Amino acid sequence: MYDNPQGLIAGSVIMWVVTTLCVGMRFSQKLRDRQRFFASDWLIVAAWIFGTGLTILEIYGVAIKSLGYKIGAAILDPTAITGQLNKAKHIQLAFLLLGIAGIDLVKLSVCFLYWQLFAKAHTKLRRFLIVWITLIALWGTSFVLAGLLECGSHLTAVFGTPTEYLKHCGSAVPSGYAMVATDFAADFVTLIIPIPVVLGLHIDTRKKILTLLIFLIGALSVASSITKGYIYIRSSMGMYTEDALIILTGISMWNLAEVQIGIIAACGPLLRPVLIRAFSPLTTLIASKWRSSSQVARHPKENQELPSHSDMPGSEVDLAKQSTLSEAKAGAQ
Repeated sequence: MYDNPQGLIAGSVIMWVVTTLCVGMRFSQKLRDRQRFFASDWLIVAAWIFGTGLTILEIYGVAIKSLGYKIGAAILDPTAITGQLNKAKHIQLAFLLLGIAGIDLVKLSVCFLYWQLFAKAHTKLRRFLIVWITLIALWGTSFVLAGLLECGSHLTAVFGTPTEYLKHCGSAVPSGYAMVATDFAADFVTLIIPIPVVLGLHIDTRKKILTLLIFLIGALSVASSITKGYIYIRSSMGMYTEDALIILTGISMWNLAEVQIGIIAACGPLLRPVLIRAFSPLTTLIASKWRSSSQVARHPKENQELPSHSDMPGSEVDLAKQSTLSEAKAGAQ
C-alpha cells in the first residue's frame, strides 16, 4: 500500500487541494457576508500552512526515494543504516514536529470557534473552554518538546545504529503511545463539546439535526486520529520485521492525513450554506422518523417541507444569536 510513489504523491496533492478549497471557501464566505475574522480563522490558516509544509515534505521524500520505496531491511536491522534511511528519518522527525503543531492548531481553531459561538451565552461552557484551550495548547507544546528531546542530549542517536537508538531514545516509543492516545481523547472531547448546546437550542427539530450533523463532521478528525494511532502502534511493533521505509512512509502519510482531514472538519461548521444543501434530504428523513407521532398528525404540511436556506442558522452570527436566545429563555423559565 505504501510502496506506491505515484499514489502517495496523488493522495498528498488531492488532500492539499481539498483543504485549500475549504479554507478558501471559508474566507470567501466571510468576506461575502461581511463578517469579522476571529482567532479561529487565523489559526486554521496557520494549520493550513503547516499542512502545506507536510505535503511538500511528502512529495520531496518520494522524489528522493526515502518514502514510498522499500529498503529491504527492518528499521532496527544494522544493515538498514544507509543514507537513504537516514534521509527518511530526518523527514520523519520533521513530520512529527510539524504534524503535532498542525494538529494542535486545528484543535485550537475549533475551540476558539466554540468560544465565539457559545461562550457568551453559556457561563459554564465559557469556564470549561478556558481550561480546555489551555490544556490543548500545553498538549501541543509538550509533545513538540518530547519529539525534540526524545533522545535527550543525544539527538543524533535517532539517525545512528540500532544500539545507539535503543540506548539513548528509550522513551520515544512510550511517548509516541501517549501522544496518539491523548490525541484521540482530545479529538473526542472537542467533538462532543457543542452537542449539549445544540440540543438545547429552541429551533425546529430538522434544523437542530442539521446543525448537529455539521458539527459532527469533526468525527472525521477522530477517525483519522484513531487510524494514525493504529498505524503507529502496529509500526512500532513491527520494527523488527517490517521494511524500514514502508514503516516511516505509513506514519508520515497518516500524519499528513490527520492534519488535512482536521482542517476540512474544522471548516465544516462555517460552510453551512454548502452543507445544508447536501444534508437536507437526510435530516428530513431523520426528523420525520423522530417526530412520527402526534406532531406529524397536527402539522403534516410542515413535515413535508425541506428547510429552506433562510430558515437555517446559516452563519456564525445567527447560530450565536440562537444560542443566546435559547439560554435567555432557559434562564427566564
